[in-house]
Amino acid sequence: MRIGIPRGLLYYQYLPMWKTFFEALGAEVVISPQTTQEMLDQGCSRAVGDICLPVKVFCGHALSLADKCNYVFIPSIHSPRRGVYNCPKFIGLPDIVRATVPECPSILDPDIDANEGRKQLDEVSYKLGSMFTQDRQKIESALNKALEANRAYRTHMERNGMTPVQSIEAMFPEYRVDTRGNGSASVITVAVIGHRYLLYDEHVSHRLVQRLTQLGVKIVYAEMAGEDKLRASMLELVDKPYWGYEEEIVGAGAHYLLSDVDGIISVAAFGCGPDSVMLELVQRAARRSNKPFLKLILDEHTAEGGLVTRLEAYVDMVRRTRRPAVKSVHLARPLPEEQDWIGGLGLPNMRTIAPALKTSAKLVGLNLIVPPVTKNTLSLGTRYSPEFVCLPFKVILGCFIECLQAGADTLFMVTSSNACRMGYYSKVHEEILRDLGYQFRFLRHRSSDKGLAGVLRTIRRCTNHAPWLAVVAAYRLATAKLKALDDLERKIVKVRPAAQDKSRTEIVFREAIDAIEQAEGHLSLRRVMHTYLRKLDELPRDPSIVPLRVGIVGEMYVVLEPFCNLNLEVELGKLGVEVMRTRATYLSEWTSIKSYMGVLNSEKRRMAKYAYPYLKRDVGGHGLESVAEKVRLARDGYDGVVHLTPFTCMPETIAQNIMPSTKEKIPVLTLICDEQATKTGVLTRLEAFVDLLERRRRSNYGKQQVTSLRRADGSLFGR
Repeated sequence: MRIGIPRGLLYYQYLPMWKTFFEALGAEVVISPQTTQEMLDQGCSRAVGDICLPVKVFCGHALSLADKCNYVFIPSIHSPRRGVYNCPKFIGLPDIVRATVPECPSILDPDIDANEGRKQLDEVSYKLGSMFTQDRQKIESALNKALEANRAYRTHMERNGMTPVQSIEAMFPEYRVDTRGNGSASVITVAVIGHRYLLYDEHVSHRLVQRLTQLGVKIVYAEMAGEDKLRASMLELVDKPYWGYEEEIVGAGAHYLLSDVDGIISVAAFGCGPDSVMLELVQRAARRSNKPFLKLILDEHTAEGGLVTRLEAYVDMVRRTRRPAVKSVHLARPLPEEQDWIGGLGLPNMRTIAPALKTSAKLVGLNLIVPPVTKNTLSLGTRYSPEFVCLPFKVILGCFIECLQAGADTLFMVTSSNACRMGYYSKVHEEILRDLGYQFRFLRHRSSDKGLAGVLRTIRRCTNHAPWLAVVAAYRLATAKLKALDDLERKIVKVRPAAQDKSRTEIVFREAIDAIEQAEGHLSLRRVMHTYLRKLDELPRDPSIVPLRVGIVGEMYVVLEPFCNLNLEVELGKLGVEVMRTRATYLSEWTSIKSYMGVLNSEKRRMAKYAYPYLKRDVGGHGLESVAEKVRLARDGYDGVVHLTPFTCMPETIAQNIMPSTKEKIPVLTLICDEQATKTGVLTRLEAFVDLLERRRRSNYGKQQVTSLRRADGSLFGR
């Protein structure tokens, strides 16, 4: 049996282990050739443009193995060690390849998660090995040999100061390529940090190593420092690791900033989610340590000439400004003393948070500052954010700046713990804000504070330890308001498409939100809801209109925040479209008693069943739900789907790659949300999409039924 292994992504991390395992079971291992321009072009033609360069290259490698093996080995590695997360693209990689490279042989895609312990690895290995033999002892022996080969590989690099490529060549001479020097007679030493699949792929990196060597540079890499030193250095900049390969970036950067190297070059792929936040920490630490730092961003459009010019200028600058290493530099910024009293608590705004929390904050004596999201918010966030970080990061940073400008002395952020980079936001936000000179306290609600008790403890911590009765009362009123606001939104999306006077609909909607905000108790809240739900029911409607039904899916923040999606729901309603959002995008679903009983987890398991034929694992964020909702909406008779994704969002980029491969044929409009999006452009695309859905409905229903369908302006579809 021939097992193909693409020469990309985790190839440079685990090849000795994988090769040893399969060969110990009697299989022949086939490695794809070195990357070529043809492979890159083929990968780019298969994957969507927004996914990162290494995944496009990997798809090209998978395609090159189409007629060379029986199976292609593409594991889904959720976590390489306990307590950390992999990039979502590593988790969803088998599904991405399956969707974009249908010519690829059958894929062996075991799920590997170090958080599950050694037992899970044994079970996965046995299931994989049973394809070759039923002898459990032989499979166990193959696994032990593979783990030993992996340890030898890592030790070989650390002790001999060799790169992964050189170590692979030493262990497996059949993979030897041209010998590379390392500037042994060099004048300067530069540390090159980045993921192995970028640094050691000569085509992708435009022969970066050889270029630097020719310029008289001695290069050192992360692997040469050793895992223990990298881990210790990483903790200088972060309180605890988050990403699976954080040591290669943050750890290596921190280690070499304190060493006697003359400079550091970082290499990242455009759109890489983890690197967009990790490298920001390293770059800011480099400024404090006064170490020359060059950040190179690679994609399929990178010109070799421009890269060489930048390298030459950097090397020349380092030679001219060489200075002895200052090992007394502290990379970690000293934090100000913790204040005991919260004078003003700043929250990032999202949808209906402000009207829901205003009265509750008064109950506990809290000065709550929640500025609305505006153009100024986005402008501030964009100005100070990393260049290719996602839109929610930029908007939340802008919110924090406006909170501090409005007098907040404490900021609050909910963090996550999955493959999305949201769990890393607050680390970088805090670093940026302190660099800007702001003095504040940063409070976080972590995923470890689970359950109702954990939420109440967090609220009490944010309210100067208010009495428990006041905390509980404030929580009950806030959650009741969130529920009322969500019920109001569920109602308005049904009223708006067929309303005769849509401007009046919006006036009643805004009045209802203001009245809910002013309600001071549960009784007055019920009266407000009764009044305004009745007003919405009484609005004149055109009974002849049968609205199109469209589902809105995607990343939660841009789906919820009207400023980010350019008021998408209202604009679709004006076009005569009834919209539907997933359950998890209603804030009250996260704060209801049922949510603490696992209702949303049950909902996610239900969604996983819809997505399973196409996306077999949770890739973080809302990527799984986006694929599942397309399938479910098609089966429920919806007319179309609008997919909202922030530019460079990792989970949604995976969903974007997989959606076209589903057999459920329903039109999908993907809108990329970033600071460059304009309302005119979005409206033009929405109008064209709605026109497409109308034509599709006419085709499906026939001419006799079309006469009862009208546009929002009253004209018949058939005209």
